[in-house]
Amino acid sequence: MRRALAALLACTTIAVACSGGPSSTSPGPTRTANINRSRLDIAYSAFVDQDVHHVTSKKALESALQAARKVVNDAGGKGDVATPEFQDVDSPQTTDFDKFANVVSQLVTSNPDVSVNKISDAAIGGLIDASPDCHTYYVTSSAVHQSRPFTPRGSSAMIPAQGTSLGAADQAGLTGKILPGGIAYITWREWTVTANYKIVQQLRTLLDKAVAQGAKAWLFDLRGNLGGVATDAHSMFLNGEPTFTTMFKTGGGGTATGNKDLRLPDTYQLPIVLVLNDRSASDTEIFALSLKENNRATIVGQKTVGCLGSASPNHFSDGAELAVAVEELVGAQTGAKYNNVGIPPDVQADDATAVDKAIEILKQKMAGG
Repeated sequence: MRRALAALLACTTIAVACSGGPSSTSPGPTRTANINRSRLDIAYSAFVDQDVHHVTSKKALESALQAARKVVNDAGGKGDVATPEFQDVDSPQTTDFDKFANVVSQLVTSNPDVSVNKISDAAIGGLIDASPDCHTYYVTSSAVHQSRPFTPRGSSAMIPAQGTSLGAADQAGLTGKILPGGIAYITWREWTVTANYKIVQQLRTLLDKAVAQGAKAWLFDLRGNLGGVATDAHSMFLNGEPTFTTMFKTGGGGTATGNKDLRLPDTYQLPIVLVLNDRSASDTEIFALSLKENNRATIVGQKTVGCLGSASPNHFSDGAELAVAVEELVGAQTGAKYNNVGIPPDVQADDATAVDKAIEILKQKMAGG
């Protein structure tokens, strides 16, 4: 599929439709309007073929036409064109696309003052809006259209004033404190991996330091951590249990488990609370769901972003890109869906009180409650 698309992307074509030979009852050959047909076709075919959420041809094309009409109407043009009947199936349909292209051609022809690029880009944006996902987006040289835009309102980590420092923040923002009672507060802003820095290795070093200073519980504050490369960080606190299952359009793609070889010694297997909010995403969510699914941690705060999956990029010759969500993760133990949903907290708390609530819960756990 990707190779076929790449071959198509190498060419720029303008569809030409011809009637039969001229006669007294039929017009001569006519050239259809330039609607960026090749781009629209590639976008439609890739999106409906790949979308993990099984978007249908009907839903995608109706949404695309609605967006195309809107951009024309907003420009003061004439967007009153009828919507054809499309097929309610989750695979690309040539006949559906031909109907769609005909309507777009009508819009372009009737509105010469609205640029073709503006109409076709709006149509592609509307297309992907039919199946919102944080991984699905359309990028051109002038704009980014997200099918599932979100505006986080939560704060980043808020380090407590009290406690004994475990060291200054490093390049990933990794730092911590031993709070009264032996609670090790640890935070980092991203799962950074470079040629000379591996966040999981640095985290392990900080955990070693905390245990040496008498840590009795872990408080991981991952608000504001939008991800990176976690590389089995959750395995340090598990014993090989199933963590998440990868789901594709065609079904399940296998279940991941914790790596037993990475499990830390018993002195590190302390009570855990994660503080999360709507600025916690991606690999941070994988870390959280892996522990949550196995009842290994309590989550305090607010629901996370809900961006758990991956996308397939589709590149256009002018540098534009259409990314389509092709997989998502669900809980291996519960089957719970987290992508586009978020990981809900076990204990709700706003940003101002979340750490205090986490400390309270850990004290109860340490006391055997």
